[in-house]
Amino acid sequence: MKVIDTHCHFLTGEYVEALKRYDRINDDGFPCPDWNMDMQMEYMEKAQIRHAVLSVSSPHPHFGDDGVSAELCRMINESAEAIVRKYPDQFSYAAVLPLPNVDMALEEAKHALEQGGACAVKLASQANGLYPGDERMEPLLEYLNERRTVMILHPTRPSAVPEGCFTSGPLPLLEFINDTTRAVVDMIAKGTLEKYSNLRVVVPHCGSFLPNIIDRLTGITQLLAAKGIGKPVDVEKSLESLYFDAAGVALPRGIRILRTLADEDHVMFGGDFPYTPISMVADNKRGMDEEPYLDDIREKLYWKNAQALFGIN
Repeated sequence: MKVIDTHCHFLTGEYVEALKRYDRINDDGFPCPDWNMDMQMEYMEKAQIRHAVLSVSSPHPHFGDDGVSAELCRMINESAEAIVRKYPDQFSYAAVLPLPNVDMALEEAKHALEQGGACAVKLASQANGLYPGDERMEPLLEYLNERRTVMILHPTRPSAVPEGCFTSGPLPLLEFINDTTRAVVDMIAKGTLEKYSNLRVVVPHCGSFLPNIIDRLTGITQLLAAKGIGKPVDVEKSLESLYFDAAGVALPRGIRILRTLADEDHVMFGGDFPYTPISMVADNKRGMDEEPYLDDIREKLYWKNAQALFGIN
């Protein structure tokens, strides 16, 4: 069965050099992997991936200078565009934006979506403390909403992590999941997803912690609104804008928990290569191939939902 990987990363030479120059190469307490097109093609062959949506992982490419970030994001996006032009049947890409400078991010989004062939944009869970639901994001969100843009979220290092705790070392274990959840909860609680209802937002890693707290979020927002704190929000309505990838270790529990929240048309395969090694992605996919629990949604999970969402031919 063909598979579309909606959570697949690439690392350009300019990006890796910037991580080294700004001493961010080990920012997440997780080894920065090697990547090149030969490795990418080997991965897709061994994991039986027909098409991959490429995006930048963490760290988000902003290291204190807006201009440097804008130049770096343009180079990364142009590299992705070149890959898509050369291999149109095998690749699409989500454009990275130089947030937290919203004006520059809007300019880059327009360039990538209107001229650069991007099928989506990729936003970090927050950029130097600016979360997607922040009111300062409105000019960008208005544009993305008008275009019915797919917005892929990816976690990055939170602005503060607890020192001395194990989870402050390998951030992908817990802090990444925390920050993704924080970003999505913020957008729901502020009514961002209701206001910009044409946005389609991809939440990674089986929805992070969102399936575990969605009922609590519904109850708390209702309670606060009744007491005049904040405005009423329609949590269920906001969920219609959310899509979910199953990157990471989705079995035996992750995707079962996700399906208590996600509509079967809103779940998609994710490999997280090259941060997850080829052998591990192949094992994860083999487990999905053999899991009877997924028999009813396997085609949708593997390719139909992604094909519809990203417009992949």
